[in-house]
Amino acid sequence: MTLAIDSSEGGGLLPPVPGPLPGPRSAAKLARLRELVYPGTANHLAPLVIAAKRGYLVDDLDGNTFVDLVSSSASVPLGAGREDLIDPLVEAMRRIGNEDSHGVASEPMVALAEKLLEITPESLTRIDLGLNGTEVVETAVKLMRRATGRPMVLGFLGGYHGETSLTAVLGAEETEISKGIRSMASGFFHAPYPNPYRSPFAPPRAGGSGDSTVDFIRDHLLFHAVDPEEVAGVLIEPILGSGGCVAPSQEFWDALVALCEEYGWLLAVDEVKTGFGRSGEMFAVEKWGIRPDLMCLGKAMGGGVAPIGAVLGSERAMGGYDDVPTGSTWSWLPWACAASLAVIEAFENEPILENVRALEAIGRDKLGAIRDRHPQVGEARAFGGFQALEFVRDRESRERDPELQHLAGAKAAALGILTDSSSTSLNIQPSLSMPPEAFAAALDRIAAAVDQAVTDLGR
Repeated sequence: MTLAIDSSEGGGLLPPVPGPLPGPRSAAKLARLRELVYPGTANHLAPLVIAAKRGYLVDDLDGNTFVDLVSSSASVPLGAGREDLIDPLVEAMRRIGNEDSHGVASEPMVALAEKLLEITPESLTRIDLGLNGTEVVETAVKLMRRATGRPMVLGFLGGYHGETSLTAVLGAEETEISKGIRSMASGFFHAPYPNPYRSPFAPPRAGGSGDSTVDFIRDHLLFHAVDPEEVAGVLIEPILGSGGCVAPSQEFWDALVALCEEYGWLLAVDEVKTGFGRSGEMFAVEKWGIRPDLMCLGKAMGGGVAPIGAVLGSERAMGGYDDVPTGSTWSWLPWACAASLAVIEAFENEPILENVRALEAIGRDKLGAIRDRHPQVGEARAFGGFQALEFVRDRESRERDPELQHLAGAKAAALGILTDSSSTSLNIQPSLSMPPEAFAAALDRIAAAVDQAVTDLGR
């Protein structure tokens, strides 16, 4: 079948550049929010207030239209307002309404569990319910500890797994997220994420694991800090999402899997952001042939119309016991299950993954050209619908330049392109069914925004 293109503008043409931001109506609403809402939330909002969304476009209260390259933190995978995702949700809500799936099963719940186990790696044989990604990550940690009888979990610096007391410490993306929390949490230890651009390690040593990060875990953490027999497992994002679109090497994955097998650790992958096509594969682990013991899903699983998450596991990870409390009252409501089934059906019937790979090729070309033109761009990255520009003060030191990054994001918004500049990079997350020609045009506007930002700061 053909792709259900999420554009109402015809031919992939971009909307006109908006007026000054925020417009008067948006400004009034944002000012009111700052009086009502916690400052940590209100002070980080984009300079607009949404009136409507359609496909990959966003309309604000002042009549401006923007290209959405955030996709609600990658939780709206196929564009906004798709009736084929909304209609099954509405039908199930009218037929069943809400029901706590921990107490009473529904047919959509059974159908979704069967379908998820059909499309995920064959190492996964069981499933449990969740409302969102953060919740299922916490469940995965519980299951790892219960299945192994061991207390410690290895996380990776730079990962993002949520912002609860547990998940903020586990991922340790930035100190601003885990500040005041990490010192009160126990049961976790960390290694640097295997970031090829920012690895603190020399090349792998002779006779080692084949990967410098895993050599560090073996030679230092397991020698000086943690007994491997106390480790339940590892939890890692296959590709850093919020952390800047970073992917490890095949050598890392081979060495990590060997480490887990040697010590009996469980390997848990956080596919909350990478899952459901964002990487160019249905699930990012398929890129490296990984057979995880646990997989966490969320965000795009609900198609942007329903909150839902899941943790899938092997028999070792999730079989043989039933005494771990999981999930919450609103996990896997029947209508959320119906929406998730419709998302999977869209992937089965449309060439979405092919489109994502086309977006990746465009990103590598367009973002690579921006890097070539500006030494202030240390690296340009594109893995499917995960794309990013990392800004630096100079390429030799690789010192981050958050001022330039945030200004580039603001300049892009002024040109009608919404991006995510909240973390270590300017992150770009288009609708997976966005027409490639429209995406190319949007990246041209980002290029112009970077040009303006570099000039304004005199970099």
